[in-house]
Amino acid sequence: MTTRVSSATRVGRSVLAALGTVSLSAAVLTAPAHAADTGLFGTQDATYDGVYRQSLAIAGLAATDARIPAAAVDWLADQQCADGSFEAFRSNTSTPCSPSDPKNFSGPDTNSTAMAAIALYLAGRTAPARDAIVWLNNVQNDDWGFPFYAGGASDANSTALSVMALQTVQPQDRSGRVPNAQEWLGTLKLKCASGGGLAYQKGSKANGLASAQGLMGLAGALPVSAQEDLTADPTCRKRNTNANVGAFVATAIDDDGALTSDFGSGADYTSTGWALLGLTAFGTGSSAVPTALATLQNNVRSYAYADNELVPGAVGLLLLVAEATDSNPRDFGGVNLVRALSRSLQ
Repeated sequence: MTTRVSSATRVGRSVLAALGTVSLSAAVLTAPAHAADTGLFGTQDATYDGVYRQSLAIAGLAATDARIPAAAVDWLADQQCADGSFEAFRSNTSTPCSPSDPKNFSGPDTNSTAMAAIALYLAGRTAPARDAIVWLNNVQNDDWGFPFYAGGASDANSTALSVMALQTVQPQDRSGRVPNAQEWLGTLKLKCASGGGLAYQKGSKANGLASAQGLMGLAGALPVSAQEDLTADPTCRKRNTNANVGAFVATAIDDDGALTSDFGSGADYTSTGWALLGLTAFGTGSSAVPTALATLQNNVRSYAYADNELVPGAVGLLLLVAEATDSNPRDFGGVNLVRALSRSLQ
């Protein structure tokens, strides 16, 4: 039996998914287990974030050289559509995927596809990962940005995640897609006089998660290797997108200990984690990176758990952070992230 959800609720949740904020630390719904959940990390309803959270979890385990359960990789691979793309979740994988529909926020999307490509590649499933990259290449817009759903307008988060996937799976690609997409991200940067950063789309204000994921998209592939020494926090320069965005996230972290939520007040640990990864990848942030790391470690339980249930996407991101900062993933703020994630497998 399918639970009916209003159009407004469905669209609202889809927009949150587009921003990469699929309730990694917010209260989540717990769904009864069924065959489609076998191999899935976490007991929460997978409707809006199943592929994305599974992919982050697998990528995090791969980054820290932890054992990746074969069932988890099989679950993700089984979610792939015939054309290489991924929807947020397919409850019945025997039914063909519907077309990507930006008006109704349905069908395959770039965020799920990009993260799945990264996870499958890191888990050794190179063929389906490359099929996903082919689909991403085909939906890149004429402005060189990437949309959430094929045919939609380009946005910072979708472009950043897609670029991360391209750089992870096909680092030797010479088509120009990556530098062109990164140049498009530069068209979203705000003036240094207003603090810099990236807008989600042209004409909007600076966005914390867009800037944090955008910085990682500008930096390179996943996972990020730990740097022995980080240079000082970047200074905003209007003609340098990397410095502009890096300064925005570093300043926010230095001032408040974390990036703040774009949807309300308080710290946004997801944005903070992505910002830390981007700064480390660029080898900058000697002040901001340890500050962000301390914030994530001190708040690991409130981020990694919601209503006493593990949030797999949050733990996956924290595992990537542990690798980037040479932290112990089995004692991250007092939590064994690897064991906790493994125990959440259905």
